[in-house]
Amino acid sequence: MRAVIIEDETPAVASLKAVLEQNKVARIEVVAALESIEESVEYFQSFPQPDIIFMDIHLADGTAFKIFEQVDIEAPVVFTTAYDEYALQAFQVSSIDYLLKPVTVASLERALNKLKLFDTEERKAHVMRTNDTIRERNKVKSLLVMLADKFYPLPVDTVLFFYTSNEKVTAFTTDGRQHPVDRTLDALTGQLDEHLFFRANRQFIISRKAIKDIDLWFGGRLSVNLLVPVPERIVISKTKSPLFKKWILQEIE
Repeated sequence: MRAVIIEDETPAVASLKAVLEQNKVARIEVVAALESIEESVEYFQSFPQPDIIFMDIHLADGTAFKIFEQVDIEAPVVFTTAYDEYALQAFQVSSIDYLLKPVTVASLERALNKLKLFDTEERKAHVMRTNDTIRERNKVKSLLVMLADKFYPLPVDTVLFFYTSNEKVTAFTTDGRQHPVDRTLDALTGQLDEHLFFRANRQFIISRKAIKDIDLWFGGRLSVNLLVPVPERIVISKTKSPLFKKWILQEIE
């Protein structure tokens, strides 16, 4: 059984690996240990789903539920956390169990035995419906821009790209204006229509209609050129490039 661990504390990862090795229900191989929401999203966008995921809820860059807003998680999830206040929310996603730390061999084996009761196809269908519901609930059509003495709605379909610098996010619109946005790029990634916007890297979310052309860049990366000037070059990593190419082709399909 191939497993992915999502946990930002090194001692906790080591402890969980030790427990996984001791269990007698299933032989488990840890294929990846991820530390953040961003790293997890990029992993699931680029690699096949594992057979099971062990996921801490509190990560350095937010709660792990944000992962479900950005990617489809088909694998069953066992939450491993020191807190119990998220139990209900955990079972609204693809969770099969909710284990409090420190995880013991006995509690792990109960979770693995529970997994055997699930029908694979029924579980996948449920997870896909849940992920769709989460994303649709959070999708935004406009943003509320706050200024010193006023505020106004900003329709997202007028935005060419979002850019973050010095912990400030700015929306650049079709009329050439710039608008301060009181949301992080991580939050926006899960709330914007994924067919219209793409998270290029840590600095940019770009609109499909803003793209002029794309250059091959060093090391298997891509450089995206927009129809308008940008604060810095938009480079897409080698890992994310296949996903970007697939996203671009959606317009033609």
